[in-house]
Amino acid sequence: MRNNRYGHMVHEYTVGRVREILQERAERLAAIQTRADAQAYVDDVRAKAAHCFPALPARTDLNARITGGMDLGDIQLEKIVYESRPGLLVSANLYLPAQIDAELPCVLGLCGHSDSGKAYGPYQFFARGLASKGFAVLIVDPVSQGERRQFYSEEGVPAGETGPRSTVAHNMIGNRMLLTGDFVGSWFAWDAIRGLDYLLERPETDTNRVGVTGCSGGGTQTTQVTAIDPRITMAAPDCYITSWLCNLENELPADAEQNPPRALAFGLDEADLLLAYAPRPTMILAEENCYFDLRGARQAHAEVKKIHSLLGSPDSTEISVGHLDHGFHKHAREAMYGFFIKHAGLNVECQEPPMEEIPEAQLHAAEGEVVPFGSKKIFGFTQARAGELRAGRTPLDRRALREAVRNHLDIEMPELPPHYRYLRRSGGQDAATGKGYQFAVESEAGIQVILTMFGDMEDQCRRPQGPISLFVGHLSSEEDCAALPWLQRRVGEGQRILAADLRGTGQSFPHSCGSSDLLEPYGADYLYASFGSMMGESYLGRRVFDLLRTIDFLEEGGAEVHLIGRGVGSVPVALAALLHNSQLTCELVHYLPSYQMLIENPLHNWPFSCFIENCLEAFDLPDIYSALGDRLKKCDPWGPWI
Repeated sequence: MRNNRYGHMVHEYTVGRVREILQERAERLAAIQTRADAQAYVDDVRAKAAHCFPALPARTDLNARITGGMDLGDIQLEKIVYESRPGLLVSANLYLPAQIDAELPCVLGLCGHSDSGKAYGPYQFFARGLASKGFAVLIVDPVSQGERRQFYSEEGVPAGETGPRSTVAHNMIGNRMLLTGDFVGSWFAWDAIRGLDYLLERPETDTNRVGVTGCSGGGTQTTQVTAIDPRITMAAPDCYITSWLCNLENELPADAEQNPPRALAFGLDEADLLLAYAPRPTMILAEENCYFDLRGARQAHAEVKKIHSLLGSPDSTEISVGHLDHGFHKHAREAMYGFFIKHAGLNVECQEPPMEEIPEAQLHAAEGEVVPFGSKKIFGFTQARAGELRAGRTPLDRRALREAVRNHLDIEMPELPPHYRYLRRSGGQDAATGKGYQFAVESEAGIQVILTMFGDMEDQCRRPQGPISLFVGHLSSEEDCAALPWLQRRVGEGQRILAADLRGTGQSFPHSCGSSDLLEPYGADYLYASFGSMMGESYLGRRVFDLLRTIDFLEEGGAEVHLIGRGVGSVPVALAALLHNSQLTCELVHYLPSYQMLIENPLHNWPFSCFIENCLEAFDLPDIYSALGDRLKKCDPWGPWI
């Protein structure tokens, strides 16, 4: 079993960084005392929130079709398909009261992470419940849910299987989008906004009474659409609102669409997305036993309440807390009905009528799957965008490439060499593997790079001098050096290899999220990479920084460094070899051939921590390899699955 002696390091470091950011935000909020202060804060939040949702396209023809309907007695259901972008179909259901005497207040319904999407029981019920109160309700399938399956045999899905759905699919789609500077949350939001366009075009609807609601992932979408669409007049996210710090401290990874790039860098928290158009009526729905921390929900409500009150609207925000677990339960739905009824000016009861769940197939708007029905796949758009970026890239000379890489990774090197420690180990050298003493190099405050020497054990209390290979392994550098025959052969031939576990790998692989494997799609590695994205701090960039600092530590002691990288470790090694001033030689084994390969293969398991956001506007990994020239040897590239 891996020796994770520094297993809490990355978690506590990241918690500390987010606490710093949100403490500054808390101080800004505390200083708000007047209506003018509150309005300035809202204006600032609105502008910053807009920057978190890049690449929203121009509106195009919805080409909406009614593909069927159902008579539910006092409610009529229409099955709708529309194009949120040319060729990208969204499946939806529209619930209308059977008797319509005037323009109806309307609600956009957004779905959480159920594979059945709009057909999931509680989501059917809230849509039908609202329609029974006199609302027009459009509820839409998110991508890779309901009828919007995306992965098929041509993407490598085995025969008889449906491929990844819901959360895993969202990450496979969303992580690779970031390579092109896009954000999958923008796609979710745009699907919803175009659904709202359709709803407001209907002759039955009142454009001045417009609600949005949803649970879990639907609560995320509710919050995000609320932040960027001024047409919304009332919002009720359920089982989502807390603080990003709570999610981090509680080791709760979230889907790619739930992590807006640079949101924390802008000093925003989840409550701020609800404040972008304050004092818009807003209800926060929460549950005591929901994994989205109730403490954060209560704090968010207090913050929203303060701003609304200063803006002269103390009664426009409420919080409803149930006693159950995560989900859109009946009591939460009824609280939402009551809130929307009040702000829509209706005079009806908020109790939910008895309902039976309609079988999923009866709600299909696209015969069960939008792709066979004529939709393009979402990752086809990403492939097209990557192709445009590749065609438009100007070849960079080595100096310009280094600058572009440094900027994308946000690396600034200190002038002084790093502090280091000798780590005491009992038992001396392991004769079987050549493993011996260790160092901990402090690359920055709170972060240690763990170095393990394999080979000549002389001078155990000082840094190694002379030729040495600095090895960054796939998941654990120390374990690779002890187990891989080709590395053991080198040690046996007298070479000295120093295995470097960069942050979050090997001996500092985090004890969080229940993780046992760095490649888990919802494990610790993904958690810290996604928070890095929200902080505007590349997790890969920090690993490259760790490696650069380690090279400085060795060279300052008189070592002549040769770099070796394998698997996940191949990426920081190649980047460090390019960026370090010493013109180091390096080897890559089982390396990532290109980011373009991941664009072309939607099914893959290369981790998000290997990605450079928006890099394809300027370079790809082959550009790095080419710039290293004769200093680089590489062999045995790995494909999409590692």
